[in-house]
Amino acid sequence: MENKKHQPGDLSALRKWAEEIARRKTVAKPGNLALRSSQEIEEMFHELRVYQIELEIQNEELRQTQMELEASRALLADLYDYAPVGYITENQAGVIVEANLTVTTLLNIPWSELIRIPLSRFILPEDQDIYYRHRKQLQETRAPQVCELRMLRSSISPFWARLEAIAARDHAGMPLYRVILSDVTAYKKAEEGRERLKKQLAQIEKMESIERLAGGVANDFNNMLGIILGNAEMALDHVDPEQPFFANLQEIGKAVDRSANLTWQLLSFARMQTVATEGLDLNETVAVMMAMLRRVAGSEIDLVWIPEPGLWPVTMNVPQIEQILVNLCSNARDAITGRGQITIEVKNTQWKAEDNVNQAGFPLSEYVMITVSDNGYGMGGNVIDKMFEPFFTTKKKGQSAGLGLAIVHGLVTQNNGFINVYSEPDQGTTFNIYLPRHAATVLIRIPKADNNLNYEYHRYE
Repeated sequence: MENKKHQPGDLSALRKWAEEIARRKTVAKPGNLALRSSQEIEEMFHELRVYQIELEIQNEELRQTQMELEASRALLADLYDYAPVGYITENQAGVIVEANLTVTTLLNIPWSELIRIPLSRFILPEDQDIYYRHRKQLQETRAPQVCELRMLRSSISPFWARLEAIAARDHAGMPLYRVILSDVTAYKKAEEGRERLKKQLAQIEKMESIERLAGGVANDFNNMLGIILGNAEMALDHVDPEQPFFANLQEIGKAVDRSANLTWQLLSFARMQTVATEGLDLNETVAVMMAMLRRVAGSEIDLVWIPEPGLWPVTMNVPQIEQILVNLCSNARDAITGRGQITIEVKNTQWKAEDNVNQAGFPLSEYVMITVSDNGYGMGGNVIDKMFEPFFTTKKKGQSAGLGLAIVHGLVTQNNGFINVYSEPDQGTTFNIYLPRHAATVLIRIPKADNNLNYEYHRYE
């Protein structure tokens, strides 16, 4: 029997080989099978059985290969469809001709509605230029392109996407473009958070430098005021009140008093002023200040006070709270044209981990939040970034020294608190002041009946 090797799947060659051998056997011995010996016939059938077995083996190999091929195709299809990124094939006109199931999930659209749609339709209009610029570079240079832009989702808010594109060709040689689509929203948010933290750190360092400068200037200025006031008082003791310059010496003393108040404000901002603090109940403290705060707000402003039962105490003193609320109410009043409303609210709050994204560096703890909001003209981002800097003001020259919010910031940070500000032009402003909870005995200061600015102590256990 001839020995010949065939590759799996070569069925036609195998059949021809078997037929050729059978023909040669028949031709070599003329006549029909009846004239052949039983041995020859047996050999012929034996060879045919061998061929049959070989064919069966070949068929089995083909079936196994076909099964493996189908399994590989199914695996590749699953890997393609359920990949963690989207795969898109565009034609030269930018129309989607193929996409995996991940793309339908990212864009929240059925696959049937995705095909034959331009990819640009899913890109935010403001970011279309980014897409077309990189697409043009890909067509001209055929070099891989990468860009980040915002894409639209059906009935869902836009998301940040990263597109990585390469040039290819189809079976007919026509240009195609393979695009990998990734959702990078979480990465962009983290990046924005890092940038925000950098800005906060830069602002903190800037404020600390200004605080040191303000504190040094205030101390030196205070020393000079002491000399001026001392000499003025000595002169007053030796001058007859009838003398024409006696009144001038008195004006010097008044000017020194006003200047001393300015240095006190600077020292408050610089956190260089030593103050005694106790556990304070803001419900009681703010309630007794409301008459004075209404005078600050003016008759055309509706001042609303919202206390919270069971409010935790805070570690501050009454003059500090008074300075904070007077300055905030004064600023809110100036931001309102005509009639308006200022709301003061206090409540307990828990500072959580997710909150630290916007205000890092503060412990996760319990705070009392003082909210002062108004419906005035609001502020833009460029003003909010500078609002706590001393001597920064948006008011006309001579209307404000620009120390009010700087003092608020200094008093709050001096007591281990922090401030969040929310404001938009024509949408009003909200100051949220977070003061750490004081766990010890509460000390409430109630104003005496004869003077709203003098306080006596009442202790509650």
